[in-house]
Amino acid sequence: MKLGYMPRGISWPLVSLIALGVAGCSDGGGGDAGSAESASSAAGGPGGAGAVGASASAGTGAGAGGGDGVTTGAGAGPGSSTTTGSTSSTSGGGEASATSTGATTSTGTGSEPVSCDYPAEYANGSITFYTLDMGSTEVNCSYPIVGRNPDVVGHVPFGGGQYFAAMNTADYNAAGMCGACVEVSRDNGRKVQAMVVDQCPIATNPKCTAGHIDLSKNAFLQIGEEREGYLGTTHGGAAGKISWRYIPCPTTSAVSFRLKDASNKYWNEILVEGHAHPIEKLEVQINGTWQTATRQSYNYFVVGDGNMGNAPYHVRATDINGSTVEAMLELKAGNQPASGQFAACD
Repeated sequence: MKLGYMPRGISWPLVSLIALGVAGCSDGGGGDAGSAESASSAAGGPGGAGAVGASASAGTGAGAGGGDGVTTGAGAGPGSSTTTGSTSSTSGGGEASATSTGATTSTGTGSEPVSCDYPAEYANGSITFYTLDMGSTEVNCSYPIVGRNPDVVGHVPFGGGQYFAAMNTADYNAAGMCGACVEVSRDNGRKVQAMVVDQCPIATNPKCTAGHIDLSKNAFLQIGEEREGYLGTTHGGAAGKISWRYIPCPTTSAVSFRLKDASNKYWNEILVEGHAHPIEKLEVQINGTWQTATRQSYNYFVVGDGNMGNAPYHVRATDINGSTVEAMLELKAGNQPASGQFAACD
């Protein structure tokens, strides 16, 4: 369910924001030797006026090494996302000049690669799989769902948008790894690459411990069979030794920004999309001063009470490697690109 927004004419001090959001995850596999059953529920949080949306659904499957699992989540977002089941470029430069035209800009020190400052590889991980029809009305990172059956999520650069993942709560890092790309390897040498778009919540699914990834079904099938369900013998699975690591996302298009409310000049939040590396920080320049925004569990950023003054909004995003891009955002719907992508890293 999409969120409602603050009606025109109602002053902001009278509005109370409610933040309830969603986590996505899955459980064991599908097949003929066992069973897995999952249910999910979710509540969306504040749009301009903090209206609440909700969704609930259930999915079932069977498989060796499967097991039962239930996932639920709380957080604010543009809707709800829970899933369960078998389960030119820039880098750290000076700021661009603000203009009144709303044109996007980016800054940097050049095109030389920087060091990839990614978390360490998991040598002993595990994986399950899920589908969007197991309960996802939105993915937890707030990226658009482009298709179902087959499942496709926007900005995912692998498998035509079909290879994506829900990250366990610890490694999800309060949405810090939204948009990160991972390479998952199995003992026999098979590999698959996917992008993090969801959360797999440990609070409601015991499989979602650190090191676990819940892959989309089509990504899982690149290195496993549906009947196997839960892979990772060194992490509780019945078959397959799983390891995985973070990698740069293979995207050369410009980073883009999206406002949560296309018409509300008194309150807004900002989503960063299409980035090659995880986002570390977002800032908005207000009255000549850069103010750091707070990241929500559903991956939007908000500065203070959400009032950023009059558009255009001068924003600056910093990735995990310290590279930056900037843009001037108009108060309008849709993606608004910066002029470049974050610097490559190695």
